[in-house]
Amino acid sequence: MKVIITIPGKPFVKKRARGFYNPRLGRAVTVNDPANARFEDVVRQHGMAAFPEPLTGPVSLTITAIFEPAVSWSKKRRAAAMGSWHVQKPDGDNLLKAVKDGLNRVAWTDDCQVADARALKMWGEAAATVVEIESLPLTDSQLRALIVGGGAE
Repeated sequence: MKVIITIPGKPFVKKRARGFYNPRLGRAVTVNDPANARFEDVVRQHGMAAFPEPLTGPVSLTITAIFEPAVSWSKKRRAAAMGSWHVQKPDGDNLLKAVKDGLNRVAWTDDCQVADARALKMWGEAAATVVEIESLPLTDSQLRALIVGGGAE
């Protein structure tokens, strides 16, 4: 089973949680950026439309982040960039984190099921994040355990 979800808009990068000392509480406090939760909610809503129930077993995840060139770029530079690789910030692994966390308990029960993850970054006309999710086949030992029963070898 392969599912493709398109999330319109500029690709989102998961921001780091920030820690600081709170003198009123007398201890260190960690604060997650609210933008992370907002984007994860958007991803979750798109995922819920595609997944009636979470997948079980190993999963493959491919994210294609499409970035729009800056308005200030010349027509020639824009035309040359279309369809080529986007080789500047943000990092692909931070793009993956945001989508994986948003699809937790929607596309899969836990993001540890993502056995194959890939992030592609491209230039394109309209900014979007295209998410491809596919169930991976079980290994021989996993199939044997399902058929015969008992634990894995």
